[in-house]
Parts: sequence; structure tokens; C-alpha cells
Amino acid sequence: MTCFLSCDSLIYYNSFMQTYSDIQIFSTGILLVFFILVLFKFWSYFSLTASKRYLKRFKSVKKLKKLEWGEFEHLCSVLFEEEGWEVTENEKKGADGGVDLWMKKRRTKAIVQCKKYEDARVTIKVIREMYGLMYEYDVDEAIIVTTSEFTKECYRFIEDKSITLINGESLVRRISKL
Repeated sequence: MTCFLSCDSLIYYNSFMQTYSDIQIFSTGILLVFFILVLFKFWSYFSLTASKRYLKRFKSVKKLKKLEWGEFEHLCSVLFEEEGWEVTENEKKGADGGVDLWMKKRRTKAIVQCKKYEDARVTIKVIREMYGLMYEYDVDEAIIVTTSEFTKECYRFIEDKSITLINGESLVRRISKL
């Protein structure tokens, strides 16, 4: 059997390794870890879809309230699509009959009303209208989204119904989970 490493090459290898101090090896390791972390950050940023990057811009209720009502409806549409819904925006602008988004996920059909309010709270009237529209359009669920808050009556009314209320703070949390 032939030996490929001679004593001379082993001595050269050992002297080569001895030229690096422990500090240099440690520093190289730290730089390598830092480089890997930077690459990971770049990869995670660019792997986000355009819609997720769009949503991530709205990290506060204050930013949501600056949107125009049409932009707010579009933001809700993008969010629900990211959550797995197949979303159709209502083509009627203005008086839309109470439904801004039509959604479907597997066998579940839902309607959404988007209320972009500065300070006013969403009242029970809106919730009752959506409850009636659930039966008129034969859908399984109604969702009301607002930049503001809901009155206490709203929460009591939906207790035994397939209605979801999403206030401004909840909306920001949902966006941040993506």
C-alpha cells in the first residue's frame, strides 16, 4: 500500500496551521457567522411576496387611518388573500349594498364590510345589516373590518353568530403575523 503523505508534507501542513493564531481563527469564525446572518436577512426580505411587503408597511392603526377608503378595502382584500381566501372585490364603488369583498375558502363563503373610520365606532346597525345580508346572499360567515373600534352592543350581538369583528388593533396584529 502506498502512502500519499510523506513526512515532509506533514511537517509543512503542521507549520502552515501553526502560523494562524487562535485569535485569527476565532475572528474568521465570527466574520463567517456574521456573513451568514446578513445573507439570511437578505434572503428573508426578498422571499416575501410583493403583497406581504405591501402589508408590512401598515404596522400601526395610525398608518391604516391615513388610507383612503378604497385603499383600505384593497388592503383588506390583500390580507385575506394572504390568509388563504379567494377574494373578489365588489366592482361597485360607493353604495355597494353593504358588501365590499366576496370570499371563498374551501367550502366556506363569506362577505366582508370594510369601515374606515377616524374616530367613530362601528355601531350595531352595521352588524345587523351584515347579519341580514348573510341570509340574503346565503353565505356562511360575515366579517366586519374597521380601522376604529366596535361598540359593546356589537360584541354582545355576535356571540352566537358566525360574524367576526376585526378592529384596528386586531387588523395590525393579523398583518404582523404574516
